[in-house]
Amino acid sequence: MVRHDILQLLAAHPEEFVSGERISQQLNVTRAAIWKQIKALKEEGFEIEGQTKNGYRLLKMSLSLNEWALQQTLSTTSLGRTIYLEDELSSTNIRAKELARRGGVHGLTVLARYQSGGQGRLQRQWESPRGGLWMSVVLRPDLSLADASKLTLATSVAIVDALKELFQLRIGIKWPNDLVYNGQKLAGILGEVVGEWNTVQTLILGMGINANFPRGCLSEPLNATTLYEILGYKVDLNSLAAVILKYLEKELISLEGRAFERLRLSWLERADGLGEEVRILRGEQVFQGIFKGITIDGALLLETEDGEKSFSAGEVQLRSKIRKYF
Repeated sequence: MVRHDILQLLAAHPEEFVSGERISQQLNVTRAAIWKQIKALKEEGFEIEGQTKNGYRLLKMSLSLNEWALQQTLSTTSLGRTIYLEDELSSTNIRAKELARRGGVHGLTVLARYQSGGQGRLQRQWESPRGGLWMSVVLRPDLSLADASKLTLATSVAIVDALKELFQLRIGIKWPNDLVYNGQKLAGILGEVVGEWNTVQTLILGMGINANFPRGCLSEPLNATTLYEILGYKVDLNSLAAVILKYLEKELISLEGRAFERLRLSWLERADGLGEEVRILRGEQVFQGIFKGITIDGALLLETEDGEKSFSAGEVQLRSKIRKYF
């Protein structure tokens, strides 16, 4: 792609101008075509200085999602090495499933700048305005179906660790798959199996992170926040995606090594509401007790008046008596 080739040339000479003639000769394109691509890059958020006699110089990378910028930041072996970035999708999970069924490789990553039909757990709508990180990864792990269910736990740990590395934020994990800051939802995870696990062994991990937009972009009833609200500035979505993929790959390798207890303990260290009194909703039934932790399989443990009970993520909703969760 010519646009990416131009970025590569400019990034290779950060302290100097690269002439239009040199770019034209190296890429075998016209000066007019170069100007058109530079204009498009500026619209994407790249800060590029142009001088009539000297040429062009890259001053600042774009904070918005860009395939080339993301690839420069990646440190993974497989995750994110194949990227599909769309301006708009109904859902990155849906597109990732389509690509997986067509033979999409392990680690293939789908991103969208906007989702019109994003989904969360229990078929809830996930609002996905521009400025967020909406990302799905195709995984073909060396895990049984039972063990693969732990990948949502691993993903939540990976996102928490990425946000700590990049922004020194202490984010909590709300069982089973939400990330919260001061009780407000910041991110969510949705894992979906593609086909019959015994034959296909493919899982889609979808992640949605409220990032570069104000809280007002979300519906009023939502008890949610964004990185922009927390930090007061917009973040580099390419770096955010790359660091999340780095930690997710690390957790995946650990899981494939059957380090399940290490994952459970890592999750508990980052858990929100541990030791608090909570309510579990299962259909019309309400269970009340103390949130004691999770089992090795990720089921929630609740200490009730009738003893300890466990609940799987697929059948229940968690509500805190102290804080209101959506």
